Amino acid sequence: MKKVYLVEDDYGLRDLMSVLLIHKNFEVQAFPNATSFTKTINKEIPDLILMDIMLPDGNGVDLCKNLRDARETKEIPILLMSAHANPSIADGSGADAFLPKPFDVEELYQCIETVLEARL
Repeated sequence: MKKVYLVEDDYGLRDLMSVLLIHKNFEVQAFPNATSFTKTINKEIPDLILMDIMLPDGNGVDLCKNLRDARETKEIPILLMSAHANPSIADGSGADAFLPKPFDVEELYQCIETVLEARL
């Protein structure tokens, strides 16, 4: 079972996405902010990271760049998401894909599948 880290500050969306990912047989660990995510990423490496860009205590683009700069995390597939940002904000972040919110369930699944297949 693939492990997914979900970094999303909106409780309702975080909960919904967790359920949708579990339905597709992913093990999900969800984080409400950059701080809790950063504490855990140094202890355990997931198979995929889904990360909101606008977090209450950080920026998903900056977090993504930091992950790409670190030897331990540079190969993890990362999908950035945002409802407020232009997709070009993810340019240069090192993210494997950008998913604009709102999105439909099939769009989420397809984007995850594409990102994971590209890393095989």
